[in-house]
Order: sequence, then structure tokens, then C-alpha cells
Amino acid sequence: MLIPVLGLHELGGWEAMIQRLPESFGHLWAGLDHPEHNAMGIHWLGVVLGLGFVLSFGYWTTDFLVVQRAFAARDLRSAQLTPIYASLWKMIVPFLVIIPGLIAAVLFHDLGKPGGPSYNLALPLLMERYYPPGMLGLGLTAMLASFMSGMAGNVTAFTTVWTYDIYQAYIKKDASDEHYVKMGRWAVVVGVLISIGAAYLAAGFPSVMDYMQLLFSIFNAPLFATFLLGMFWKRATPWGGFWGLVAGTAGAILLMVAIPENFFTSPQEGNFWRAWWAWVITVVVTVIVSLFTKPKTDEELKGLVYGTTSLPSYRGWKWYLHPGWMAVVAALLLVGLNWYFW
Repeated sequence: MLIPVLGLHELGGWEAMIQRLPESFGHLWAGLDHPEHNAMGIHWLGVVLGLGFVLSFGYWTTDFLVVQRAFAARDLRSAQLTPIYASLWKMIVPFLVIIPGLIAAVLFHDLGKPGGPSYNLALPLLMERYYPPGMLGLGLTAMLASFMSGMAGNVTAFTTVWTYDIYQAYIKKDASDEHYVKMGRWAVVVGVLISIGAAYLAAGFPSVMDYMQLLFSIFNAPLFATFLLGMFWKRATPWGGFWGLVAGTAGAILLMVAIPENFFTSPQEGNFWRAWWAWVITVVVTVIVSLFTKPKTDEELKGLVYGTTSLPSYRGWKWYLHPGWMAVVAALLLVGLNWYFW
């Protein structure tokens, strides 16, 4: 919270900061008409299809670390309100994340350039600039704690999915609880080792975000398509979902390998388009395979697919406790912010 305030104070406010940056840095959409008109080298259509639709929806609806919060809710209404309330707070996060990045771009002219500090060091550099020794130590501790919390959550998700959804379901079904606890502990060790290896891989990318979007375009985009069809299309079959997921992931990897590195203006643009086409491939293959395989009955799909389960009624509830109305409020705020920073 302090860094945006101190940084804007040093630079003379928002307008003074924006005047010292390229024109596109102060807008969300104005510079996206052509990849050469913005620093990220992306086009608005890739942002809408790849990032806005596939990657964003995929992350917030299928990432285990995110949805497990909703799973812990006391009832369905609370579970529905969880991501909506989270979205309201999420709209504040860019002011805490993006503004420090803009401040760093003004203050550190060699940021991201050959021989200069990496973009990933923008926040530590600002902390070093503004915080006294005691506050600097506290800030670094808080930053490391947030990283460790995220890593712990992801390792827990990895362990849970591996132990219960894969190992117990398909490898060893009737073992004792003690056996599954031991397997979970070993899964934690493996998950941490994978995380360490992934950190070394991420170091070879211009920024952590480039690395994350690459992984999401390969693994998360096909998963989102599979979930979407499985939740809203009763005709989808298990084999359709399986082969669609395999085809989408393989297609994303093939696109990454086959398309030359300089085909897209920037790696991020390639990630967005790869995610879109991976999603399309998954949908097409899932539909085709499902039409040629036997579907499950409505009774088997009850509680799993839209249209087979009765929807809850919220009549009599106050409007701010109704998920639908709160979703409208969140959507209006999102549109308003996009219009203001167009």
C-alpha cells in the first residue's frame, strides 16, 4: 500500500507519471489496435479471446487453489458469493501491482533492458528505495510470506489431486488411511522438487508472467474447455472429455514447437493465441468423440450437469446477499473501470 502512495508523491501524481511514460502505458485498450502500438506487443482480439475468455475464465473456474475456497463454504449460496466478493477485491489489486510497475518504469530507465535489472525486481527495487532498514526487512518478509503461502497452497492442491483423484481412484483403491497419508507426504516432497525445478525454468523467461501464461495456454486452456462442456452439455461423454483434453494439450504443444519464435510480435501474444486454439481443438475433439460414444443417463448426471439439478431459490433474500445481483454489481464495476482507463 505504501509504495504506490510514496511513488506517486515523488513523481508528482498520476498525470505527471503518465506524461513520462509511453502513451499506451496509461490505457487498457487504446493501444491494442496493433501489436506495435503497445509495449506488450499484443492485439485486442488475442486479449479478448485468449486472455479474457480462455485463460482468465479457465484460471478462476478450474484452478484447484482458487476453487477450494468455494468448496469450504458452508452452503451453495456462500460458495457462489465467494468468487463474486473476491472479484470486487481483485479490482483493487491492479492499483497495488500495476502502479508500482509504472513507477519503476519511470524511475529505473534500464529496467528490463540488456545489462539492467529484470522486470521481476521492480518491487524489491522500489522497496529498497522507499523503505528504511527495518521497514525493508518487514516488507521483504511479507513478500516472501506471500510467495510461500501461494506455494504451500499449490503443493497442497497437487497433493490432494494426486492422492485422492488419481492414486486412490486408479492405482490403489482399497489401501488404509495411513497408506494414503504416507503417499500424500511423498507427494509433497515431489511437488516441492517440481516447484524448485519450475523456478529455474522461469528464470529463463523475460518475466514470471510470460512463463505462467505459457503453462496456462498448454494445460489450463484445454481443461477449461473440458469443464465447460462437461458442465453444460449433457451429451458430453467421459471418452470425449478425455480425448478432447489430450488433443487440446497436444495441439498447444505442437503450436509452440511448430510456429517460429518471431511469428508473433511478442511471446505473450503467442501465449494468448495458443490458448485460444487449444481451447477450440479441445471443444471440437470432445464434441466429435462424444457423438460417437455412449452418453450417461440423466440420473447419472444429476448434480453434475446444468439442467439435471434443481436451482436454488433466493426469494426473500436481501439484494446484496443474492449472487445474481452481486454479479451484476461486479460486472458494472468492471465495465466502469475499463471505460475510465480505456
